[in-house]
Amino acid sequence: MLLPQLFLTLILLALCSFAPGFLFVRHLRWSGLEKLCGSVALSLTLLWLAAWAVYVFAIPSGYLGICILSALAAALGIKDALQLFRGARVRRATLGYAVLLAWTLLIVLVIRNYSGAQWSGDWLEHFQRTLYFLHHFPLSTPVFGGYQLPARPPMMNVIAAIFLGVTADRFELLQLVFVFLNLLLFLPCCLMLPVVVKTRRIRILPLVALFAMNPAVMQNATYTWTKSLTACYVILAVYLYLSAWRKRDSLRMIAAFVCLASGMLVHYSAGPYVVFFALHYLLVLWRTRPEKVKELALIALASGFLLLTWFGWSIQTYGAKSTFTSNTSISSPTPYQGGNAEKVLGNMVDSLVPRVLYAPDSVHTRDLRQPYAPATLRDFAFIFYQTNLIFSMGLVGGPLVLWWLLGVFRKREASPRAHPSRVRTFWIWLISSTVLVGLSVVGERDYLGSAHLTLVPMEVLGLTLLAACSQQRRWITALLVAGCAVDFSMGVLLHARVQHLDNTEQTTYFSGLGFGNGRFLIGAPGPDTIGAGAWANWSGKHFLQVWTEWQRAGAAFHAGDPALEKHHQGLQTATAQRIQEDDTIWHGWYRRHAGEIQFLGDHAGPADTTSLLLLLAAIGLLGAMARQAPPVTAVAAGTPTSSRSRRK
Repeated sequence: MLLPQLFLTLILLALCSFAPGFLFVRHLRWSGLEKLCGSVALSLTLLWLAAWAVYVFAIPSGYLGICILSALAAALGIKDALQLFRGARVRRATLGYAVLLAWTLLIVLVIRNYSGAQWSGDWLEHFQRTLYFLHHFPLSTPVFGGYQLPARPPMMNVIAAIFLGVTADRFELLQLVFVFLNLLLFLPCCLMLPVVVKTRRIRILPLVALFAMNPAVMQNATYTWTKSLTACYVILAVYLYLSAWRKRDSLRMIAAFVCLASGMLVHYSAGPYVVFFALHYLLVLWRTRPEKVKELALIALASGFLLLTWFGWSIQTYGAKSTFTSNTSISSPTPYQGGNAEKVLGNMVDSLVPRVLYAPDSVHTRDLRQPYAPATLRDFAFIFYQTNLIFSMGLVGGPLVLWWLLGVFRKREASPRAHPSRVRTFWIWLISSTVLVGLSVVGERDYLGSAHLTLVPMEVLGLTLLAACSQQRRWITALLVAGCAVDFSMGVLLHARVQHLDNTEQTTYFSGLGFGNGRFLIGAPGPDTIGAGAWANWSGKHFLQVWTEWQRAGAAFHAGDPALEKHHQGLQTATAQRIQEDDTIWHGWYRRHAGEIQFLGDHAGPADTTSLLLLLAAIGLLGAMARQAPPVTAVAAGTPTSSRSRRK
């Protein structure tokens, strides 16, 4: 039954993520790729509005109605859609996205347990939030992880509820939905390629390869959370803003701010970008804009209405205090005892210089060391790639991006015209201010780095610059291929292999109930066990099944022994409290699904076939990237032009 549900979900995702928005965008005087990206962004925003109305007003069969209306929109726009996909850039971008989607789903088929350093629980939280909106859980329902509902904006969860509502409330389907949505940031990056480099020939394959081999991109795509879709909206907003600036186009400018508002509804990490663009528009552009009062009013109305759909409901339901202070940027679960300036400076240092390089034996890296040695290696590589601003763009790619940017920003603009230099200043301020603000709003002192929280758009734009410049010189391509090989081996393949592990008759990677030192122990380290974060994810996956089993096993262990009566009572109380969470938090979901969550990787089984296929696919993709290297005698295809957007 799962395979037809997956197929139907994929068809509905493609239909609903394009057709509703395209019905409105198709007649605009935009390029084909602009229409594609605009259609996707607008479609998801319309899906949010429709699905949110279904939830708030409890409309029966509302999710099915949304899919039917999307199909009707597709039928009305089929002729224009066929013409759109005849365009070369649109076809290449769509094909690149399809290849990236297939690649990422192959990685998902390897994964049977989420893990990585001490990261745990976010995937479960977003699954429970999706079920919250899908099944209309009571407002008093606690959110998994101890958060309040307003701590996270709901747009991606509400959109996912559409597809689970039409098919089934299974986690495997949520995985497919989140992979599909999180990879959509590839499309606006294709749109940005001619903006960040001066070249007439734009290749999509290098961008596909860099995305596929990048550990940070793949983690954000395969882990069921929401930062990548936010980055999609932010990057599209950057493009539309620059294009509106250059063309003095009000529609693009309004669309840019609507994208930022939508990004805020997906994840609050869009906040620093909203602040930057609002200030830049008001202080730099507004006085020179045509019909500036009308444009500003429309921006405020459109963006304000969109944000009000969530914030207005949340304030009315939970109050202003919970709405605006429950986010971890404001109310951190582990408040820092030092000064705020010291916290910000420390987070900036650790987000730029990996602690695993300069202090591998510090107290903050000791938790990464585990009895199972490959997991220790994976966790050190995981922190190196995931939480660092520079190396999140790759072992070679990050330093290359930094070198190129420093070179470009040092140069004086040769043109006497003011506009190009102002755009260069825009890029300098965009990068510097969002990095500073993005790291400043982190609520806790993260000694392993915190670039992954708000700086995903900057990291992905860096990969876009790498892809655009990869055709400059043959040695650049060779360096990038070598760097991608290391990134894939240490940050993607090894990571997926550790996430593939589960208990066998021979090896226990995740320990259960034991007795030692005169007390019951759950999850105690063993000779082959993986770290505490991985164990928390594993126990969350098998939640009701394992806690019920531990309750029975504990009761049967030396039953009737007076010396253990106190320990038996303590264990029974603890396990009963955890089992009760299936009713209080999940409203019986685990009980209805055999007591555990199934991953897509569980259906692929414990064999290494998917890992081998992933390795072969990586070899083929790296080989294709190497074959596109320019000839030794070729003239450079282009140079980074963060200071100048391409003229049309």
